[in-house]
Amino acid sequence: MTLKTLILCPSARLARSIQTDIAQQHLQAAQTQWHSPEVQTLSQWLEHIIEESLLTGGIAAQRSPYALSGFNEQLLWEEVVTQSLKKNAFGELFDVSGLAKAAMEANRYVVAWRLHVPSEHQAEECRQFLLWQQVFQARCSELNALESVRYLDWQLSQLADASSVLPSRIAFAGFDQTAPQEKRLREILIQRGVLVEDYTTIASETAQTQHVCLEHEDAECRAAVAWAAQYLAAQPNAVIAIVTPRLSEVRNQLADLLDDVFYPESVRPSLAAIPRRYNFSLGTPLAQQPVVQAALHLLRLVTAYQLAYADVSAMLLSPFWSASQQEADARALLDAKMREKLPAQFTLASFVVFAQKQHDDGLNLKQLLYDLNAVMAAVPSKLAHAAQWGEVLDALLEHLGWPGERTISSLEYQAINAWQKALQQLAQLDVLGRRISANQAVAYLQQICTSQVFQPETEQTPAIQILGIMEGLSAPVDAIWCMHMNDHIWPPPARPNPLLPAFIQRLAGLPNADDSIQATFAATIHHRLLYSARQITFSSSRTAGESQLRASPLMQNIPMLTADVSLAETLAEQLSLKAHETLEHMDDHRAPIVQEGDHVSGGTGLLKAQAICPAWAFYQYRLGAKALKVPTSGLDSIMRGSLVHDVLERFWEKRHFADLRDMSTDDFTPALQQAVSLTLKEFAADTDVASAAILELEHERLFNLVGDWLQFEKERGVVFKIVGCEVTKIVQICGIEVTLKIDRVHQLENGGLEFIDYKTGQTPKTKNWGEDRITEPQLPIYASFYADNTNPVTGIYFGMVKTADHAFTGVGEVNFEAEQSKRKPTFTQNFIDWPHLLNHWKACIEDIALELKAGEAATRFSDASDLMYCEVTTLLRLPERQLQFERFQTADAQGVV
Repeated sequence: MTLKTLILCPSARLARSIQTDIAQQHLQAAQTQWHSPEVQTLSQWLEHIIEESLLTGGIAAQRSPYALSGFNEQLLWEEVVTQSLKKNAFGELFDVSGLAKAAMEANRYVVAWRLHVPSEHQAEECRQFLLWQQVFQARCSELNALESVRYLDWQLSQLADASSVLPSRIAFAGFDQTAPQEKRLREILIQRGVLVEDYTTIASETAQTQHVCLEHEDAECRAAVAWAAQYLAAQPNAVIAIVTPRLSEVRNQLADLLDDVFYPESVRPSLAAIPRRYNFSLGTPLAQQPVVQAALHLLRLVTAYQLAYADVSAMLLSPFWSASQQEADARALLDAKMREKLPAQFTLASFVVFAQKQHDDGLNLKQLLYDLNAVMAAVPSKLAHAAQWGEVLDALLEHLGWPGERTISSLEYQAINAWQKALQQLAQLDVLGRRISANQAVAYLQQICTSQVFQPETEQTPAIQILGIMEGLSAPVDAIWCMHMNDHIWPPPARPNPLLPAFIQRLAGLPNADDSIQATFAATIHHRLLYSARQITFSSSRTAGESQLRASPLMQNIPMLTADVSLAETLAEQLSLKAHETLEHMDDHRAPIVQEGDHVSGGTGLLKAQAICPAWAFYQYRLGAKALKVPTSGLDSIMRGSLVHDVLERFWEKRHFADLRDMSTDDFTPALQQAVSLTLKEFAADTDVASAAILELEHERLFNLVGDWLQFEKERGVVFKIVGCEVTKIVQICGIEVTLKIDRVHQLENGGLEFIDYKTGQTPKTKNWGEDRITEPQLPIYASFYADNTNPVTGIYFGMVKTADHAFTGVGEVNFEAEQSKRKPTFTQNFIDWPHLLNHWKACIEDIALELKAGEAATRFSDASDLMYCEVTTLLRLPERQLQFERFQTADAQGVV
């Protein structure tokens, strides 16, 4: 019999590390051949032994139970809890998932530690758990399945009885806590004549230690990364580690800082996937990988009844499906059009119809439409077993061209392999005997990918290992930085299971049972750490927000370092602080001047933006930048306002005030009904944002609102004749072509023209009409540049069409009939008469136009609230401007020039 040596580990990461260490030791000894021991995880080895016994007949196949996966076990517990809560009047208020997880943990403790809870000590929650446990185990018996903890018991019993050949020696590596089942395993191995020992992963001498107290958690992360950079700069061949009990919370921050310090070039998209020499022991959820995230999004889109525009938008811009490169521009334009024409939620069929219409109008969406039509025809509508859904979902992604046209990276390749394993886990749901729908299958797959940890392989030998504090190293390293040594974090606070009596958990010494058990556990980990490197720096925080913190009691005998500690800087901070002397300061508020014949679009909105903030006018109107629309459920305020305009335009067509005044109720009602109906019919033909029910409600709103407004005009009694509604006229203002579109122009009995601009929202500010910089120039532009000498302008007004708040607000020739000191609005008191005000408007607007032509594009404004409707505030860089202002203020206060 060939002697075998086996090393068992609690994790695959540690197993790989030990294999690598052993190979490195032989290579360093100049050996070309050696006998390397097997290194496996405990679960892998037990599965191998059971499979071998089944093949050789040592275990009867019909007696072999099915091992429930963690996800299956969770679902089965949720099923049991849900059935129990149906009898509870408040059952829907319970967190079923949370209760199932607590029950899983309690069941694991009861089975592994063989706990017995006397009836006299059973509280209500404990009695309920024991009832759940009975039902759960009955369901397992029906399925011939065992949950993980009982399956391990079964494996151990088979190991004790099996005749399979065992290694002559087995070493256990990295088991800090020996649970009852692991103790039983050791006993079985010894009984069968196996030499059992511990594999040494620590040094023989304790490390040199020091304790650093920093201001807060962010400083700890920065200090750890700065320490790593300094240590490797001094000793390039060293191997170091960063350890923390809160790795899941700070993982992303540490990864970003490590990239900013060691791999700043990775900020470039082409270099984002370059190999790193650091490695995290904790992966990320598979669902967070972009290629897998895209697959889940796609499957939700093709199986859901209603689609949210945000999800569809993300998919249109995703590179992981269909002709993502050839049709990228067309898909981006489709996204913009979808936001304008479709509601916030819609069906896949309606989206395909919309996309087909855009394709017919010139957008190249041929492959996108082909793929969507193919997948719509392939989605089954019947219930099926999970294994069938695994095959179907895979086929649906193939129809959609996932993972796209581009060549995938190594990271994406590994994520796709992990995705296939997730589909296999979905197929394992068949053991529960359920038939599920397509969207249920996708929901389960989402949960599987969220719970499945994805850890890509490190291409280079890691110089920096980032570990959770409970994870062991395969061999001592040169140095360790251990973070978060505060007393509220380490030792970890007790967390007894809520479904079992606390005193029984304490008596059994269960993990998390009480503070003394946690302290003993933390001391064991601390002792291992002290022998895991030559040098160890522990760090803790002084504050967290407004709270004052204390160091862990395990830091009492660690010498305190009082010297200043370097903190790593983000890439942005590095770039902002370096090489100021090489920067060339440029005055960037000048845009290209408007040459003769150049067309500048925007109409009165262009001049308004220039008056409020020249940079706004440049970015939004001259460069054409604009914000993507955000669809709403139903009609937004802009749409509702436009509908009011359209109804009033239709009503006044071929009518004047006299017609309104003389109309009876029998004539008025059908006339208004017709105007509303035609407006909504045209609106519905142009866009699909509103359902028939919403349009019916809008019909009622428009009829009441516009009806009340027209009644207000009728009672007001100002006689006029309609000159035109939605009047369009092109005028030249200092060589800039401006298109005027006036909601209503009517002529009074004295022959004067009045311009009306309907508003359904807030009343515009008219105080600035008397100032040199008119920030609400729309109506003053109409008054200054529309009329001719034969029909003088006598007034400009906003028509406030608002429920129970109808009014005309503005100014006209009539305002100057009052004594100068008593005129309203107040700004009219600064002008002799109406013609002087018109001349003021004309001169001020021409000044704005000349400023625009000269290329003035500075970020300059007097009131931030005036930028409410600016679509390019991001480009204005307002936070940066504020920061610069504050720095200048500080410099002035310190006397720095």
